[in-house]
Amino acid sequence: MASSALRVAGRQLSQHSRAGAPVLLRQALETRASPGHTPGCVTFVLNDHSMAFTGDALLIRGCGRTDFQQGCARTLYRSVHEKIFTLPGDCLIYPAHDYHGLTVSTVEEERTLNPRLTLSCEEFIKVMDNLNLPKPQQIDVAVPANMRCGVQTPPS
Repeated sequence: MASSALRVAGRQLSQHSRAGAPVLLRQALETRASPGHTPGCVTFVLNDHSMAFTGDALLIRGCGRTDFQQGCARTLYRSVHEKIFTLPGDCLIYPAHDYHGLTVSTVEEERTLNPRLTLSCEEFIKVMDNLNLPKPQQIDVAVPANMRCGVQTPPS
């Protein structure tokens, strides 16, 4: 297993390159693989299940797009329903970002109010396949960098 030193607030921690590896701070974080937006998406859940940091998998009243970066609508639907919506209803959800200035929701709010993820899996796939979103401006640079964990290829 690959590991390297990581320093947080002056303390050295172990950094593991696998899902399921605990990151020990003042509270333990459980790492849950939540692919679909990208194959490498993860959700970090506090050990008492009071908070989850969902990245781009689950947003407030939405979810990450699945039309690039090897995304898959069916995989995203299963990830959210099996790895996030199984948390307690009062678990606070903190997504990576929000386009409307919202910062927190709960599992129960998203289970009942998320317009995409309250659909059946087949309906969700149809919606995601027909979003027709514009291509992000820097996608041709960002996706290859993401695939290499942010390491840029030097210009030739």
